[in-house]
Amino acid sequence: MEKQTDKSTVSLMRPLGDRRVRVRMEVVGRLWGTLELSETARLLNISTTGVLLESPLPFALQSTETLRLLVEGEEVAVDAHVRHLRQVIREGAPPNYLIGLEFVSPPSSLIDSIEASFGDDDERPHTK
Repeated sequence: MEKQTDKSTVSLMRPLGDRRVRVRMEVVGRLWGTLELSETARLLNISTTGVLLESPLPFALQSTETLRLLVEGEEVAVDAHVRHLRQVIREGAPPNYLIGLEFVSPPSSLIDSIEASFGDDDERPHTK
C-alpha cells in the first residue's frame, strides 16, 4: 500500500520479515542507561573496610556496585569498589566467583555493627 503526499510517495509496507508492532527509533550516538541485577551472594568475610562475597555472577573489576546488607534487621545500602575477582570451580556444580569489595563510604550504622560484632580491626589478631 502506498500513500500519496504532496511532495513524494511514502511506502507503508513493512520490510519482509519485520513483525514489529511498535515503531522503533534509531539511536545515533551514545545513550546511557542503567541495568540493575539482584542476586543473593554468600558473605564470607566482612570488615569495616570491605567484604568478601561468593556469588554465582561475576562483577566487573574496578566497577562500583551497590550492596544491600541486613544490619540489625534493617536493610542498608552501601557502595563498594570491586577490587578482586576469582572464579571458583567445584566438581558437579556451576562456577561461582569470589569477589572482594572495598566500601566507598559505609554508613556509621554498618561500621558500628561490625565493630560491635567482631571488634575493631586493630584489636583482631592478624595472621600472616
